[in-house]
Amino acid sequence: MDAGSLYEPVSPHWFYCKIIDSKETWIPFNSEDSQQLEEAYGSGKNCDGRVVPTDGGRYDVHLGERMRYAVYWDELASEVRRCTWFYKGDKDNKYVPYSESFSQVLEETYMLAVTLDEWKKKLESPNREIIILHNPKENLWKFLQCIYNYEACIHCHHFLLHSPYTK
Repeated sequence: MDAGSLYEPVSPHWFYCKIIDSKETWIPFNSEDSQQLEEAYGSGKNCDGRVVPTDGGRYDVHLGERMRYAVYWDELASEVRRCTWFYKGDKDNKYVPYSESFSQVLEETYMLAVTLDEWKKKLESPNREIIILHNPKENLWKFLQCIYNYEACIHCHHFLLHSPYTK
C-alpha cells in the first residue's frame, strides 16, 4: 500500500467559545449546525458577509468574522472556530481546539509525515509547547498509556481529531 494513500484528512467540526466562571469553554455546535457551517465555508464563495443561522435560528454565525451573535436577546458575541486539532493542558479538563491557522500547520505537517513516512517532526505550539509527531504504529503502547492517563498526545492523529467533541 502506498504511504500517500494512508493519509486521510479529518472532517472538521465547528465550535463556539463561551466564558463560563471567568474561563473560556469551547462548545461544539450540534452536528447539523456544524455541517451547515462547513458547507457554507466550503462553498467556494467568499465567507465575508455570509451569515449562517444556528441553534434553531436563535443565533447567527457571521462566517467571515468567525463570530456568533444572539438574534432575539442581548448577549455577548462569541468566537467561532473550524476545529480539527485539539490539546489538553495540565489544568484543562476538556480538550481545547487549536487556532485554525495552527491547526492547518499541524495538518500539513501530519500529511507530510504520513505520505513521506518521516516522523519525529517537531513543532512549537502557540502556547510554546513542543509537539512531536510520532508514527502511531511504532508508538501504540505510548498511545494507550496516554489514553489511560488522559494526557494530551499527538501520537495518534485520529485520537485527537476524533475527540469526544467530534462524535
